[in-house]
Amino acid sequence: MLNQLTSPLYQKLVSEFETSGNYVNGDLSSLRKDAFELFKSKGFPTQRDEEWKFTNLTPFLTQDYGFQQSQLTEDHLREAVQNALIADLDAYTLVLLNGKIQAGLSVLPNAEQVTVDTLDNITGTAIYNEYITLGESDKNAMLALNTAMFKDGYFFEVKKGVVLDKPVQVISIFTADDHAIFHPRNLVIVNEFANAELIETSVVLHEANHLFVNSVSTMVVKENAQLVQYKIQNNETSERLLSYNQIFQSQNSRYDNFTFCLPGAELIRNNLHVVLNGTATETHLMGLYLVGDHQLTDNHTAIHHKFPHCESNEVYKGVLLNNGKAVFNGKVFVERAAQKTNAFQQNNNLLLSDKAQVFAKPQLEIFADDVKCSHGCTVGQFDPESLFYLRSRGISEASSRKLLVEAFMFDVTEKISNEALKQYVQNLIYSKMENSFISIA
Repeated sequence: MLNQLTSPLYQKLVSEFETSGNYVNGDLSSLRKDAFELFKSKGFPTQRDEEWKFTNLTPFLTQDYGFQQSQLTEDHLREAVQNALIADLDAYTLVLLNGKIQAGLSVLPNAEQVTVDTLDNITGTAIYNEYITLGESDKNAMLALNTAMFKDGYFFEVKKGVVLDKPVQVISIFTADDHAIFHPRNLVIVNEFANAELIETSVVLHEANHLFVNSVSTMVVKENAQLVQYKIQNNETSERLLSYNQIFQSQNSRYDNFTFCLPGAELIRNNLHVVLNGTATETHLMGLYLVGDHQLTDNHTAIHHKFPHCESNEVYKGVLLNNGKAVFNGKVFVERAAQKTNAFQQNNNLLLSDKAQVFAKPQLEIFADDVKCSHGCTVGQFDPESLFYLRSRGISEASSRKLLVEAFMFDVTEKISNEALKQYVQNLIYSKMENSFISIA
């Protein structure tokens, strides 16, 4: 087995950080050094770490990843953006190239409603100092690595009382002339009584090159504010995606997250950590993962209830095809002070192949005594009676299987309130299933 502390990528990262001088200048110098020391002491996560028990990074660390990025002509960029736009969706757009804002290709609300800037331009501000921290880096080596080495990313702030009239589609374009590793870092602030929707999509050019994207996003939802975040992961085989999404909610706020993982990237690992930092907060996490052949998709979620009279609702569903492998680890923490908490968590998995694997671990840790909390998990195959019923009505076996899968996933997709986005996501799912069912019918 590859030693994670002596792997070529580990050594290259150490050399880049310690000799390039790109990371230890300015206000972040001390923070970056502390973060990198954490990463050096831990190395890449291994299956000996409980949080990575079923996700082996070793096969994805063997490429000779570099730090050089390719440049695109404006025509190529415009074409990539056009291809990434969601059909019939009336939305603003924020375009990023390898993490850098492309202002000329973005269409944003006016400056009286939102502030959009690079992280570099807000370095040293109170908001920056409060949220660009080590955070959970002592528990997550990849978060520590991002904190040490991020160079690009965006700052998006919705001003107090602003209700955006349409969603913002964030289009991340990644490209490199060779195998490359990226560490984007983003910060989103939704101020008091504001309301926003973000739709995150990505595009990879130069698909022959393997790209390792280790991203971190921090979302702050202040008092009486609302944020809906959609993450649509429809990626290429050459991508390795690790994301850490941390959310901080204040009193009377609401946060909704929809995560859609589709067949494509060989590795997807999503960490979603929500902290309810006030009373009467509301959190809804909806996830759907359709895992294809030889793909590994891992969703780790954590909801931390710290105050009374709060509600969280989590539903994750998975459909596994061929040799697909999925991991779901969902934690709900209820502290002693969080009385009158209402927390629900459900994970359901449908295996369409004898070779598919799923490792599910829903967890509740409750220290309060006046709460209503429940969780559940199922793993199974098609109900033979339902399949027989459809077949007896003259429906082919392949079509019957597709109908049952659609019904299984309906609980998640029906919650999308934007009709154009709902249609887009459903069409993506149907297209992926159409290709996959050819091989399993």
